[in-house]
Amino acid sequence: MSLRQAASSLGRQLGGRAASLQHQQQRFAGNLPVKPNKYVEEWGVRREHIENEFRWDAKTLTNIAIFVGIVPALIYKGCVGEFNRVDKVAGRPERSMLGSS
Repeated sequence: MSLRQAASSLGRQLGGRAASLQHQQQRFAGNLPVKPNKYVEEWGVRREHIENEFRWDAKTLTNIAIFVGIVPALIYKGCVGEFNRVDKVAGRPERSMLGSS
């Protein structure tokens, strides 16, 4: 008897139970009832379809300007200022950095 025939006869003897056991849902936190939240479901749909809801307007352009231009510039100025302050305390000359005078 070949291996394939043995597996086939075993499957018939189990009556299909093996197939149903293979596709059983596994839950890690026990068998908890799940109640869908309307607001979470709506948010998930909007998140999946963000390309349909995105709009170029003044608010979007303002956010881009702030987080692409102003925030990095402020971080850079703060770092340069800190380097210059430490160099001044240590008695070293200021370093020549991008944008420093």
